Amino acid sequence: MNITKSQKTTVRLFKKLLPFIAVTVCFSQVRIGEWKALTSPLNVRDILASNGEWFAATEGGLFKISQEETRTFTTVEGLKSVDLSALAIDQNNHIWMGGSSPNGFVQIFDPKKIQSIANFDFGLTEIFDIQVMDSMAWIFYLDGQDPGIMKFLYTDKWEYRDSFRNFPLEAGSINCFTATDSTLIVGTDHGIYVGDISENLKDPNNWIPLNSNLTLEITALSLNGSILAFSSATTLYEYSFETQDWNEIPFGFTLNNVSEIHADGDFYWVIDQKKMYKISDDTGVLLDNRFWLSGWAKSNTETVVGTRNGILFIQKQTDGSEKVSRYLANAPVTSGFSAITVLDDGRLVGGSSKGISIYSDEGWRNIIQIIQTNTDTIHESYDYSTFIGDTIFYNFGGYIADLEQGPDGLLYCAIRGAYHQTFNEPIRKSGGVIIIDVDDPTNVTLIDTTHLGYFSTTQNPRPYMIVMDIEFDPNGNLWIANPYCINGNMPIHVRSQQDEWKHYGSYETPLRISQTPGSIAFDDWGRTWYSAFHASEANLGIYPDGGIFMLDFEGDPFNPGYFTWTKVQDDGTVWSLGMGLNNRIYYLTPTGLNYFDLNDSPSPVSRENPYAFFPNISFGSGAEIKMDPHGNVWTHSPSQGIHVLLENTTYWPDIDGFRADNSPLLSDEITDIAFDEKRNLAYIATSKGVNILRIPFGTEKLTTSDVKVFPSPFYIPTNKPMKVDGLPYESAMMVMTLDGKVVRHVPSQGTSIDGDQLSWNGRDNAGDYVSSGVYLLAIYGMDGSQSVEKVTVIKE
Repeated sequence: MNITKSQKTTVRLFKKLLPFIAVTVCFSQVRIGEWKALTSPLNVRDILASNGEWFAATEGGLFKISQEETRTFTTVEGLKSVDLSALAIDQNNHIWMGGSSPNGFVQIFDPKKIQSIANFDFGLTEIFDIQVMDSMAWIFYLDGQDPGIMKFLYTDKWEYRDSFRNFPLEAGSINCFTATDSTLIVGTDHGIYVGDISENLKDPNNWIPLNSNLTLEITALSLNGSILAFSSATTLYEYSFETQDWNEIPFGFTLNNVSEIHADGDFYWVIDQKKMYKISDDTGVLLDNRFWLSGWAKSNTETVVGTRNGILFIQKQTDGSEKVSRYLANAPVTSGFSAITVLDDGRLVGGSSKGISIYSDEGWRNIIQIIQTNTDTIHESYDYSTFIGDTIFYNFGGYIADLEQGPDGLLYCAIRGAYHQTFNEPIRKSGGVIIIDVDDPTNVTLIDTTHLGYFSTTQNPRPYMIVMDIEFDPNGNLWIANPYCINGNMPIHVRSQQDEWKHYGSYETPLRISQTPGSIAFDDWGRTWYSAFHASEANLGIYPDGGIFMLDFEGDPFNPGYFTWTKVQDDGTVWSLGMGLNNRIYYLTPTGLNYFDLNDSPSPVSRENPYAFFPNISFGSGAEIKMDPHGNVWTHSPSQGIHVLLENTTYWPDIDGFRADNSPLLSDEITDIAFDEKRNLAYIATSKGVNILRIPFGTEKLTTSDVKVFPSPFYIPTNKPMKVDGLPYESAMMVMTLDGKVVRHVPSQGTSIDGDQLSWNGRDNAGDYVSSGVYLLAIYGMDGSQSVEKVTVIKE
């Protein structure tokens, strides 16, 4: 390797500093390109017990409860998707998972090694149930509108063998199934049918009615030795394979819609919507009637039932009664945020129609709208070991379209679709903007039709407020994009920090402006830009049906001496704007991403880019631009993930962007992106949860005072390189022995690859792993700055 003169000087300097250099140990560091995921495991669809641990199929992934920990496995740990509907366990203690609609995949997962064993994706719609025996597994699925059952066999690994979907026409639809080593039993719209697995079950004639007189619609099945328990929606039955008789199970309660029955020795457990029953000796006990139930499992000491909002633990008491307790994990109230933002202190806030969720190093807490009377709660302190929910008398409308922290430290929520208050009890108020103190949920104020325009019809004259975007300009003024303002005809509003307002009308100047603003941006000359989308019911054939508009004014925007509007883009949907570096304004349309270079004149466009980026991506309603701290353009689609254009107009990480099939992205349905500039993190809100991606873009470190090396000790060989974190951009490094011999030169690969980190794989310049020992990391920046760290290498 050729070493430059400046590098030789650096080596000599580091040799002089050797006696004064301490070993640095670093914990909990994140590598550039590393992913994490935040989901909500509250909605449980199925549950099982395994060796003292519980596993739940949830809409947020595979949720594990043990004495040591609770955790959620997601796409980051190798799951194909987090939206799960069914679980089973095989002889290897591997978990079988089935995907919920519309992605009915089957995956085998090892929760001990945290790795995927096998994936089976046949393009199915949903997996309803999985039953695994020693060397055979059965999967009850839906393919479009057609149900079926798949067969898997185990030799040295699990393999798909067959699929059965041709059932007798007179059976109607298949609703449930169970299996033995030799027989498949299916519950249908018209009775129970049995198939001998040694026969050709593709032939509907090989499915035989269990009893020709049994023609009920069957909703659940459970085997208990020679007894088959089954149910209609309203009645429970037993069938004896020995006598071939079937009888009603006496029961002292009225049933409405039984979905599950489980045999447990001399007992039956029955799920009927929100009701959980235990039946014994012809008597039944109602154990719970509070939550929608799904999934049942039992260990030696406990019975567990899944709900749409947590898990019920049922413990038998010494007097023979059962005690029911509910466990709610510390989680957001939903996985699907419609908007997110990062507060100045680094906390993440996600918003939805349910309210807001705040994520910190401690965990999650929620501020949500009250649903039931007399359930309003504001906690004086928080226990982050469980779910936290403060409830308030405010309604968050259709959904939260945007979240911004104001200069006053408060959280501003743009509400997409809100009435002044709800009709039903408990009464909840709302507005086009809800302003919340996230640290004091009692401090809530509204911006409503006192200032905003609204939509109404002859059939429904109630004022309906819609706010799509809120932004704060560099002077702290609040700007509001208020589409569908056919009452008031003022699509753009601005408020000063002293509560002074100006409402910009759609026809108060010779140039009419669109009444469907969706996005706001500001240039360096103090001008305000907004984009608009097509909506004839709001623009009424009078106002521009979409486009891009620029507002120039003299003085303060809330009290201008004069102002003018300029129409920059003709009619047509423009979903979003983003102001890049050097006054380059990016705009996103259904046909792709483009930009204008701006100047400070009445004709503000100096140059228009001649072609669109990402023309093959579907940018539909909800598509948006987000600008990172380096002026890079992040575009997100409601159906095709994320695509990033760097400030130099190259693609990052490549033209394919981030999709669910090429990364741990939770879903291709992206709703928002937010950046933590201090920690170089991108938060990505999807329909299935929030991903966190460590990116190379953020606030530049000006010194090496906070450099951290991890892991240390560094064990080799390994497929994960050692990282030096917290560097000024485009730093380089030499790895040296304690006597100053350079074993490896690590140059900068550029900001878009290295960011504030450098990597070393433990090899020398010849490509061989170095010997065990202590090595110096000589770091030097482009500005001539220099520092040194130590790392211990252990060669195994």
